Amino acid sequence: MKTYFINTFNKVSTAGQHMDFISTIKSQEWVVFNDDKNYIEKFLFINDNQLLVSVNGKSSYSQWNYIKVNSSLVIDDDKNRYLLKLVVCNKDIIVLNIDSTDNYSFLINSQSLLLKNPTYEDIQWYLIRQCGIDILSDKQREQLIEEKRIETERKNEEKKVQWKIAKNFIFLWGGIISLFIIGISFIEYKKYHPTIYMTKEENKIAIDLGLSVKWATCNIGANSPEDYGNYYGWGDVTGRIITRIKEPANITDLKFPPRNEATILPSSITNGPFDMAKANWGNNWRLPTRDEAEELLSQCKISNAEIINGKYCFKLTGPNGNHIFLPLADIRFYDGDIMRGSQSAQAIVWTGDLSDVQQYDDKYRKMAYSLNINELGRNGVWDGEVKHKVGVSLRWFGIPVRAVMNK
Repeated sequence: MKTYFINTFNKVSTAGQHMDFISTIKSQEWVVFNDDKNYIEKFLFINDNQLLVSVNGKSSYSQWNYIKVNSSLVIDDDKNRYLLKLVVCNKDIIVLNIDSTDNYSFLINSQSLLLKNPTYEDIQWYLIRQCGIDILSDKQREQLIEEKRIETERKNEEKKVQWKIAKNFIFLWGGIISLFIIGISFIEYKKYHPTIYMTKEENKIAIDLGLSVKWATCNIGANSPEDYGNYYGWGDVTGRIITRIKEPANITDLKFPPRNEATILPSSITNGPFDMAKANWGNNWRLPTRDEAEELLSQCKISNAEIINGKYCFKLTGPNGNHIFLPLADIRFYDGDIMRGSQSAQAIVWTGDLSDVQQYDDKYRKMAYSLNINELGRNGVWDGEVKHKVGVSLRWFGIPVRAVMNK
């Protein structure tokens, strides 16, 4: 059973978990997490304390027993007897500690939706976000602290605005002016504090278009192909950081992705801690690279925009005949304004790659690559020709995210 050395694992109480633990482990097939994907070890906890162990398809029987007194699991394979302390047990994961050591094993439910073919980093983020257990690296912990700081600021600002709106309502409730002021206040508040939508698990679908990677059927935060989803600055996994037009460029630069002045701007955020797709959808999802975006545009047939449930979308049909839709969601501009109109309508999504292009030759205005499709000519006149490219966008523009998955 593969183990990992972790000397900062926060222990949690497992008192009273006996019946839940027994029923949980016996109702699922468990896969031992291993970095080596060619070595697959599965556990099936059978009645009468029998344990069926399968290693790359070769099976053998062992004995198991749960000791309630100290929340431990004993596994006996006739050659060795292991005492494993129960740290976490839920429908997705079981974390076991080899007694009196800093070695831990992770058993993953083979049917888990949140931990499907996970990486070690997926497990780290799952444990902190779902179980409150911290085995993060220093870099990951800095990211978590920054996310919490931004969320705290957002909540504090929300309380202030709510109180301001309430006072306006109390003092001006009797007139049209009060309603107008409240409406304007709310609109201004929402521009700087956008609602973040969640994609349901059943809508996180990867489509094989006959390309090198699979593409998601909808944007992050959307629940149907035509939905716009959330808007993210490049490297902002929260989607909540809004660019102020009067803010100095060097200050804005450090927010996308969030970092200090000593940290170099990464050339790619794909599969890293600032990957907006991976941070929000987890598991094997990630941002596409520039090359993968180029492949999508060059290998797919792109049809003229069509209306789906009231929204314009481009249909991209892959070499194998399968297709996806990209909605004309446009971008979130400075001060939270959504730039959407006849002269700017476009389907656009981020890639994870940084470009060498700098706006105004300013080192603080380095751009990132984005996938763009546009069917409108100048002044909003339809010219019948679909234009597409992998271009560059300012990193602090809010742009939708379309995730990809390795085959």
